[in-house]
Amino acid sequence: MFLSIVVPTYNRANLIENTLKSILNQECEDFEVIVIDDGSTDNTEEVIRPYLSEKVHYHKIENSERGAARNRGTELANGEYVNWFDSDDEMLPNHVAALKELVDQNNKPEVVATSFMIKSENNILKATKNKFSKLQKKRKNFLIEGNYFSCNSVSVRKDVALLNPFVEDRKLSVSEDYELWLRLSAQFPFHTSSVITSYLIQHGQRSVNTMLNAQKLETRFTTFIQLVSDNKQIKEYFGKEFNYLIMKNYLLLALELANCGHKKKSVKYLKQAWKYSKSLVVKKWFYATLKHLMIK
Repeated sequence: MFLSIVVPTYNRANLIENTLKSILNQECEDFEVIVIDDGSTDNTEEVIRPYLSEKVHYHKIENSERGAARNRGTELANGEYVNWFDSDDEMLPNHVAALKELVDQNNKPEVVATSFMIKSENNILKATKNKFSKLQKKRKNFLIEGNYFSCNSVSVRKDVALLNPFVEDRKLSVSEDYELWLRLSAQFPFHTSSVITSYLIQHGQRSVNTMLNAQKLETRFTTFIQLVSDNKQIKEYFGKEFNYLIMKNYLLLALELANCGHKKKSVKYLKQAWKYSKSLVVKKWFYATLKHLMIK
């Protein structure tokens, strides 16, 4: 089997059916679906039951956050590659076929990534993310600038995925995929395609939109920065640019805090960003943060 599509879900009974329908509408059928129910308290199991088959499997675990759910799905996977697909997004019919073509073109690489589009729940297009090859030409590893991938777009060879699991610490929630991409990028090249194969749906219940209080923001970013800083392989890979990576994340934290009205904490992390790299003064996030700080 080529691909195992792991779908972690938590209380998405109103959304996951559309996701499953889109996954099952593939041009290439060389895949399986593994739904990992992360302790849902709604009727997720009831919604999924009609879709269960030799191709679609359902497993319910105690609530442990997405990192643990994705890791559990990876352990159960029968495919040569693993793709983690969020239960509130949509897969285009070419997704599996495009991944298979990308794998074949690059002699079964460790990591591949297709492109995606972002749209609202009302089907209004917000952005298109398919400039990866251009970004890679500009910089050794463009991930130093931020997380350009959706989790849906990245697939990892199973043997590599088992050795590089998602961090399961709840404090990292929403940044667990970026932390993994950085770890993988320090070991392997990312083979990317400009072919769009999925939609990321922006809606009010999306996890990233529910992580905006000061304490959660602070905990999430500082946990991420600590994990990255403790990883010798990442530090060696980025070398002199490592401080820039840390600066960008402290700066983003300062911006998010300022945007939520937490000015004192924003200033604290703005100073931290400055400490790591003075190049923050040429970043638009820096001036956006100052703008929010000046608003009474």
